[in-house]
Amino acid sequence: MGEIINFDWNIKESPSDFLVKEISELEKDENGQFYLYLLIKKNMNTKDITDRFKLSYAGLKDKNAITFQYVTSQEFLGDTIFEKNQSSFFALIYQGKVRRKLKIGQLKGNKFSIRLKGHRLKLKDWFINYYDLQRITRNRERGKRLLKELKTGIKWKHLKWRENFYIDAYLSHLWNKAVMYTLKQKYDGFIVVEKGIKYFIPFADYNELMSNFYKFFPILGYKVKLSPEEENIYREISKKEIPFDELMEKLSQLRIKGDYRKTFLKAEDVYIKGDRINFFLSKGAYATMFLKNQELIL
Repeated sequence: MGEIINFDWNIKESPSDFLVKEISELEKDENGQFYLYLLIKKNMNTKDITDRFKLSYAGLKDKNAITFQYVTSQEFLGDTIFEKNQSSFFALIYQGKVRRKLKIGQLKGNKFSIRLKGHRLKLKDWFINYYDLQRITRNRERGKRLLKELKTGIKWKHLKWRENFYIDAYLSHLWNKAVMYTLKQKYDGFIVVEKGIKYFIPFADYNELMSNFYKFFPILGYKVKLSPEEENIYREISKKEIPFDELMEKLSQLRIKGDYRKTFLKAEDVYIKGDRINFFLSKGAYATMFLKNQELIL
């Protein structure tokens, strides 16, 4: 199985340890109905700002970081808004007009620059595309509880945004477990642990995975068609969760469609300069997961 490694070397001591810049392809249009702003923030959640100013966004960015992302407004808010206190700040900088408001997922990806703090890596550019702690910690248990409390056989219940978020987090947790279970059947590897959450990293190369492993693995939902093997995997991992048939019935009641997620990805423009690692990830991937897949040189 290999060794167990505690992922404690990337603890953020300062927001400047973790820089994120959103990459989008947005066409400006003088006749557009929406106003495009660049949002720069430190030690603040994206939604704290977007809710306040009624802004639309393409993705949520880390709180304990310095982040750059685009947002749209139906109203002109001025050329610049800037607020600062002792530990946080945000700025909204006007960029021009666009035809459509931003929606979740409407971005190419993100560029990252992360401080290594003296650690050396056996650098590789691919990684297993698990969901990371930001997605599943605490939220998965809330989602599991919501599903357990739902009675079968009732009419469709319209979910609030946060309820849907919690259930998505639980389904992300099940996806992690299913992919990890499958990888363990096929490969040797090592375990990375952070805050009690384990991730299995296989000793394999990218070409091996391309040839012999799932390129996509389903996220459960009533519209997703599972192969017999995929269903057996989910049945096995759900034994200690919510029984598979009950879970699928409840997802159908809630009209949760499901999806397919890439099991492994390649980062782009990966390089180390000074004491920072820099790379680009497509949307939906976690920079911390890219780092968890790297092997430390001790």
